[in-house]
Amino acid sequence: MLNELQKEALREHMNIYVGQAASLLSDMLQKKITLTTPELFILSKSQNDRAIYEKMKPSFFNSHVVVSTLKFGSVFSGNAQLIFPRDKSQWLVKLILGEIENVGDVPEALAQEELTDTDFDAIREIGNVILNSIVGALGNLLEVKLDYSLPEVQAFFYPEQEGELFEGKDPHVLIINNSFSIEEFETQGAILIVLGLDSIVELTAKINEILLDLEDI
Repeated sequence: MLNELQKEALREHMNIYVGQAASLLSDMLQKKITLTTPELFILSKSQNDRAIYEKMKPSFFNSHVVVSTLKFGSVFSGNAQLIFPRDKSQWLVKLILGEIENVGDVPEALAQEELTDTDFDAIREIGNVILNSIVGALGNLLEVKLDYSLPEVQAFFYPEQEGELFEGKDPHVLIINNSFSIEEFETQGAILIVLGLDSIVELTAKINEILLDLEDI
């Protein structure tokens, strides 16, 4: 739904706030953290876009994942999800809690362990920082104040949930494929922002306004 010029304008804006989220997490955890957003696209529930989604979605979506979800609203509303592979999220939690020094210290069997309340709390805190920054970036772009819920964390087998992305009235999904690294540890992640038609029209109009302003400079 976005052409390359519109994607690039939105990507540049989002990258500023992704960098701020990485800086906040680095300060909080006293570890060097890097977040990148190499891919960004918007899909609707049309059959065409479903086909695009199947082609472009991260490979780990066909596996057990951990998802932190934050709902936001006002004039511009929707929900945002931060998604990690389940096994990598457990490595991530161990690193954050200082229980290990590097990824090599974690046995492969860890991927089979049940997530504890402490694990969920750590993932919720990561989701709170990253999703607040991402959603805040959209709010600042549109110059609107957004109300947020507290993030909810779930673990499940993701393909069972994919249909929910395209349900409801005129939903659109802003997908940001990103990588997340803490020092030598790196994992792929994704941020999904589910928007209604009014919100996506408002977002696209604002991007076009920015592009017109740049042309006048």
